[in-house]
Amino acid sequence: MYTENGLLVDLPDIEETVRTADVFAVSFRLFPERLLIDTRHDGREIPMVAIVDPVTSVQERFFWLGQHRPSLGMPKNFMFFYWPHSIGYLGESGVWAKIIDRVTGSGFSGAGETCEEALRDLVAREHKATLEAIHGAQYQTLWSAREA
Repeated sequence: MYTENGLLVDLPDIEETVRTADVFAVSFRLFPERLLIDTRHDGREIPMVAIVDPVTSVQERFFWLGQHRPSLGMPKNFMFFYWPHSIGYLGESGVWAKIIDRVTGSGFSGAGETCEEALRDLVAREHKATLEAIHGAQYQTLWSAREA
């Protein structure tokens, strides 16, 4: 199975989460923010795809959802998973297409564009984190460079 860093993910399990969870959050390896997908909708709220700050517990996330999407109540099925690969592999693996299908399946106009905007944001965050690691911002080196 193709992996970038040796960690295997159970793609069928992740696809099942995307297909069935009302709300799910995805964490990434290079930056702290989460991808939060809330597929629920009513007369006031449309499905949500957002990059959000991390929280310390599921209760805190439920509180956040209650503050930002009060008309929807508590989710019936909330899931969280860690994506140990690149954002690019999220697309290559087919997981991102499943997310788009789930969000756009609601029929709301603009859902596909919201997904693409979130993907661009994730790519930019990953790129920024990679550059910071290369340039040393917020990182400490183990070995100093020798002076020439």
